Amino acid sequence: LGGMEMDPACFSRDVLCHLALEIFQAAGLPEELAADVGRVRRFILAVRESMYDNAYHNFYHVFDVTQTVSVIARRTGTLDRLNAWERFALLAAALCHDLEHPGVSSVFLDRAGGSVAGAFKDTVLEKHHVLRAFEVMVGQDIGLLKGLSSGSYWDFRNCVGGCILATDFAKHPSFCEQVRELAQEGAPRPIPKQLEMELIIKFADIS
Repeated sequence: LGGMEMDPACFSRDVLCHLALEIFQAAGLPEELAADVGRVRRFILAVRESMYDNAYHNFYHVFDVTQTVSVIARRTGTLDRLNAWERFALLAAALCHDLEHPGVSSVFLDRAGGSVAGAFKDTVLEKHHVLRAFEVMVGQDIGLLKGLSSGSYWDFRNCVGGCILATDFAKHPSFCEQVRELAQEGAPRPIPKQLEMELIIKFADIS
């Protein structure tokens, strides 16, 4: 689990669910979830059941991205710079970044029409993934975010949403420009945590 050489295709989906839980626990769960790991387990299982059996955008892919995110975040020291809920947000975003992906692009959906395309003006798929992720999280049978204050809930939602929206490849040139500007500034300075998290999930998704 701690290396880039892991191949999820060598494991069953049941085993991957157990490994996903290990990844979340190894990163350090927020107190509220550490005291009730069953909520995290039910969340992972719900994500698995919500993934379509596509050739690429399937549960194996989102597990692969989650595991890669955890490795990059640990090796770069990012995990140490995040608080517990930010760490959980990063990994939850990775697991949900393609939730209910239909196996076609946003451009295809936009041209074909339909309920998903009609619900959003742009970044169609990624916004759908965010919407469905939070519907799963707050479902009565999971209650993943139960007990969070309104402010903490929105901080978490904005963090997860930003990370998932960052995987829209149409935003790739914008991220490249931001990295270019940071590299040209000369003296290194801390990267904003949200940008750091978004870059990590992008790297993992296209790796």
